[in-house]
Amino acid sequence: MVTLSLLSLGLLSLLGVRGEVAPNFDNCKDSFFKMTPVSGLNVALPTPIKPNTQGLEKPEKCLSAYNAASPAYICQRNGNNYYFATLYDRGRRIPLYSAYQMDIEGVPDRKGSIDNYEPQLVHPDLPPQQMNKTKLLSEIKKYNQNNGCLERSPQYRQNYKLGWSQALDDNFGSYDRGHLNPAGHHKEDASKATMTHTNVAPQDGKMNTGPWNRYEKKLKDDLSKDCSKMYVVTGVVPGDTWVDQNERVNVPSHYWNAYCCTDNIDNPLKSGGALGPNTALSNVTEYNSVTDLETELRKLLVPKVDNNFNIFNGC
Repeated sequence: MVTLSLLSLGLLSLLGVRGEVAPNFDNCKDSFFKMTPVSGLNVALPTPIKPNTQGLEKPEKCLSAYNAASPAYICQRNGNNYYFATLYDRGRRIPLYSAYQMDIEGVPDRKGSIDNYEPQLVHPDLPPQQMNKTKLLSEIKKYNQNNGCLERSPQYRQNYKLGWSQALDDNFGSYDRGHLNPAGHHKEDASKATMTHTNVAPQDGKMNTGPWNRYEKKLKDDLSKDCSKMYVVTGVVPGDTWVDQNERVNVPSHYWNAYCCTDNIDNPLKSGGALGPNTALSNVTEYNSVTDLETELRKLLVPKVDNNFNIFNGC
């Protein structure tokens, strides 16, 4: 877990958007209904095979994230606030789900573009704030210099480390970068916090701009009516195909969504969700309860989910 002094926390809060990688979601539990993360979703692959360390100097320090646990728990943060939680599959280099509370009343305010990366997926000792590629490569360079990681070794070079740890902007091929937590469900800083590559996966362009986009708008404009709070989890079903032959970034076979609508003291009023194949001819199926959605997901995720698979705790 990221450990900082109170003084350091105060200084870092001025740095803007952050994602903190930790062993759990303790810092962003309020993204989940009853502060309970999704359970039983045991689908993450192990981290990719680490580079051959023979002849390398200080591999334990210089390749410190190469044996990190998968999945990674990321609390996505902007300024002093945590806005949502992401379970990130290091082996497939895609998020498995993002969980958040929708801004029901706010006017959607999408700003910027998807250009941030997660430094602590590269090295846990790097700063916790999300960064664009130029800034992050500079941080990796400083890390290498400070720790004697000589870049004459290809495995220690900045671009290699970044590309090993997560999907890059040019790793999506012909696919869209599909938001799991959509910017359109938030306003201002919360919307900005969604613009990270740890919150997107390869999505068919026609699905992204067609039926899935329509469902996201329906979720915001119609299904959230009469709700005081709307807890949302949007995830993917990992697929059998990859963006390229090097199997760097997995292409999900399906996108799914679950929501829990509550009153102002978190008593559940209704639940539901949606599921659609990640294809140009996608037909998004909607469900009137999360239980029905979970039943379908168990069929798709067998044998990687257990009897404890539960998106919401009691909704």
